[in-house]
Amino acid sequence: MGDYISFEVHGKASPSGSKKAFVHNRTGKVIVLDTAKNKDLWQNMVSLVARKSVSEQSWPKQSQAVSLSVVFRFRRPKSHFRSGKNFNVMKATSPLYHTQKPDLTKLVRCLEDALTGVVWNDDCQVIETKACKKWGDEDIALVKVKTE
Repeated sequence: MGDYISFEVHGKASPSGSKKAFVHNRTGKVIVLDTAKNKDLWQNMVSLVARKSVSEQSWPKQSQAVSLSVVFRFRRPKSHFRSGKNFNVMKATSPLYHTQKPDLTKLVRCLEDALTGVVWNDDCQVIETKACKKWGDEDIALVKVKTE
């Protein structure tokens, strides 16, 4: 009880997109598409890092309840900083919090899907989630999963 695994995934996190459904004109079949552009690339990166961490940290794939803690850090854009010799000084008008897209819940959903089958059997095992979005020096996700 209380064992955990932690790892960092470098790169810009992608959300699970909204689903769009339509009926194909010729076949009449319903087609459902995910609107997220980089979702597959991000999920592959998360799975790859998680698999490596599982192996290095001797973490068995969990079949019990787990809690998830994740911090999504996004690199501040150049527009948040002054120019010229003060290029590394933030403007007073720069936002303190990351209150823009992507949505936090969609980021978590994408991460949970990527960890399914690697860190746990099914994401329904996640009984508690602590997640936040922050500005940072680089795009990175800090992930910790703990058994309950």
